[in-house]
Amino acid sequence: MAKILHQTKGIEDWPVKKLAYQYRSSILKREKMPVVVLSAVLNVVQTSRDEAWERIKSYQAHRKETQPPGASMGSMFKNPEDDYAGRLIEAAGLKGRRIGRAMISPIHANFIINLGGASAKEIWQLMTLTQETVQEKFGVSLEPEIELIGEFK
Repeated sequence: MAKILHQTKGIEDWPVKKLAYQYRSSILKREKMPVVVLSAVLNVVQTSRDEAWERIKSYQAHRKETQPPGASMGSMFKNPEDDYAGRLIEAAGLKGRRIGRAMISPIHANFIINLGGASAKEIWQLMTLTQETVQEKFGVSLEPEIELIGEFK
């Protein structure tokens, strides 16, 4: 249950189903609704402090092994059905490719890293190059996982 402040309807209680969650999305994001989430009830599983720390350490170790350190844009593209964006980008020969100060990570191809001073335009150009190359080589359209705001051309 979430308490929602709607711009025109006031405060409402919304059940989880009404939020229509999907992978990294909800109705609030998809429909760009004029609302503010005031509160939410979360269902959690209680565990011991030691067990929680072990889980945290395990996640951190996995992240260090599989994701680049430092400044990055995070995971850039959604995984297409039955495949992985990082695998396609790597198979397209784009790991390590640079435009200006933006580079496709040599560690994980679905991450664009900022080598220091990369502009939004350089990152956008690298994203576009990635999409065009993967489309050309594999016939797969990569959809951005991040939200682009503003002009980059």
